[in-house]
Amino acid sequence: CGQKVKFLSFITSFTQTFASNWNTEAVYGRIDPIGTFQGNQRSISVGWDVPAGTLSEATNNQTLISTLIKMLYPSYEVGNNALTLSKSPLIRIKYSSLISDSNGGGLLGYITSLSWNPVIEMGFFQEGQELYPKVISLNIDFNVLHEGDKGWSNNAWLGKGATFPFN
Repeated sequence: CGQKVKFLSFITSFTQTFASNWNTEAVYGRIDPIGTFQGNQRSISVGWDVPAGTLSEATNNQTLISTLIKMLYPSYEVGNNALTLSKSPLIRIKYSSLISDSNGGGLLGYITSLSWNPVIEMGFFQEGQELYPKVISLNIDFNVLHEGDKGWSNNAWLGKGATFPFN
């Protein structure tokens, strides 16, 4: 849907996982099962704190986080009095060289979970009856969708960039 969000924040956690998926079958007479390679899955878990020094910054942070959360939902088209799913909620994420594609752009994928936690001990700004946290902790789990070929051919890496998975 063309939305972008950019946070002034502090990274608090970062984990990148590469899982190889294999189909195994035990056969008579073999000690080890026969394994057939299925594919790889790359996932990233990242956490960051979003601070606010003023009420204005706190309300802006709330707006940015609201936009990010809305990006988890799909797009629909209306037709014949019914909604039809028209676009999955795929996003691109970039953080320096730690989360980027081989061209320095964002990684394509989807968020499987997002947690939003106000840091209670840091306090709140108050406007009327509304409370705005001075610091919000965000955590996401993100599954990367590989774009282009990744692997080896004739002892040469097929994927663009010799520094994969880092830019």
